[in-house]
Amino acid sequence: MLTIEFLAAINNQHYYCTDEILTILTQEPQKLALGTDFIGKPVTKIYTDEITVVKIHAELDLDPESAKKWTNQVLIKERQLNVYHPHKTWFLLIDDTKHTIKIGNICPRLRPLHSIFKVAPQNETEYQYYLNLLSQVFEKYLITAKNQAHKLDEGLSNFAVSNSNEVYYLDDDYYFWDNFISFSVMLGVYIRNLKWLNEIFITKLAKTLVKHLNNIFQDPNCQIIIAHQLDAVFIPNQHKKQLLTAFINVLNTPTSKPKLKLKLPEPILPAKKPSRYLAIFADIHANYPALETVLDFYKQQDITEDLILGDIVGYGPDPTECIDRLQNTDFTIIKGNHDHSAAINNTERGFSKNSKAIIDWTIKQLSSEHKQWLQDLPSFHQTQDWFAVHGAPMDPAFFYGYVYIMTITENLDYLTKHKIRRCFHGHSHIPGVYTLNKLKQEKHFIDEKISLKKHLNSLICPGSVGQPRNKNSKAQCAVFDTQEDEITFINLEYPIDKVVKKMQYYDFPEQLWKRLYDGI
Repeated sequence: MLTIEFLAAINNQHYYCTDEILTILTQEPQKLALGTDFIGKPVTKIYTDEITVVKIHAELDLDPESAKKWTNQVLIKERQLNVYHPHKTWFLLIDDTKHTIKIGNICPRLRPLHSIFKVAPQNETEYQYYLNLLSQVFEKYLITAKNQAHKLDEGLSNFAVSNSNEVYYLDDDYYFWDNFISFSVMLGVYIRNLKWLNEIFITKLAKTLVKHLNNIFQDPNCQIIIAHQLDAVFIPNQHKKQLLTAFINVLNTPTSKPKLKLKLPEPILPAKKPSRYLAIFADIHANYPALETVLDFYKQQDITEDLILGDIVGYGPDPTECIDRLQNTDFTIIKGNHDHSAAINNTERGFSKNSKAIIDWTIKQLSSEHKQWLQDLPSFHQTQDWFAVHGAPMDPAFFYGYVYIMTITENLDYLTKHKIRRCFHGHSHIPGVYTLNKLKQEKHFIDEKISLKKHLNSLICPGSVGQPRNKNSKAQCAVFDTQEDEITFINLEYPIDKVVKKMQYYDFPEQLWKRLYDGI
């Protein structure tokens, strides 16, 4: 004999009765297959009538106490996620004859989006309806990622729409947030598989995504992350490739106002040949005397092409001075995590107590123009010969991943996969080169001068201008000889006392100014 023990609905109301569920369970279970309304794991049993769906988790074999505990935990999480139909109700199916208990849920029958989108929209109203459905998918997905650090399964078969045109999530599973990687892959799948897409719709869809990203994350780097991931999506069809490009172009369009011109434009001159020498430095961290020392060195060496690998601000007492010094140069400058947080007034991610305190202080020192300049810095820079990023090449967010002994293999593998020979990075504050040679051996070099000719891939960190961490208190930078394929590391004396006195004046934590003397 089968009996039902109701546990609860998402919204704690009562919608179903025992006879209703038992009647539906007399039907043959739905065949779960691609191309049908119901797609899922073979161990999941789905029973339906015209208005209701019952799902039995046949794979779970638990005693009564464990079954209740498991289901109550699921209910708590599903209420937090707030993506399911509020009528969704969990219950226990008890078979007194077989002495078994199965966990199940029941909810209204909804129209799955993958089935709806099989049919091409015929007019502007239908196109707008489809856009609204995908907008709801984006919103639910992104809110879940932001607030719960979880991601939903991105497949359209996992979303469905009610008669009131509300989109809900169907799958009982959810996963740890992966910083837009799976989301970007699935956007590529949408573009590849939806045959009716055109450039007008794809542009509107991309703008809809940007709107949700801005409202939910309030972080322009999210657009860059997704665009960079989509750029690696392989789509052989030329028309679909054009749609992908149109989508990426919208993501790469700045949503902020153009930054102010802070000096009169220079007269247009003939393009000059690339210099043999490239100045490379990183992690200035608002240390103006160290920055001036490094720039003076490059000037004396007549090196005019500069690559700055992020973190102009943070830790140090001179954020405005450093920005003012750099903002009117022709240097190639990318954004670091401290720059990014100061620009968007957000220190939620990846900061120690001391570093967070200084970024909060920095934010108060910067004008809106300073913040806008930091925000407008690119998250990475790529040429035919090299890739530059603040954190680690394999980090989809660009700023937070570290290149160090525990991540070398993964980062070198990333370079190999993406056919990148040289990657310049900062963030670790420790000068050196990790390489993969022609024998596929990983090597680490910290010599003053290192030839890269015999290496397939190289990860190159110039150290830190303003806060070295390799027990060397001097300002650190590097010179890359493009002709000889050789990197030279430079250490320069600068007036540390001057910086320390200013940090003490502003009552910075003692640990931060002491480490300038110790180089740790």
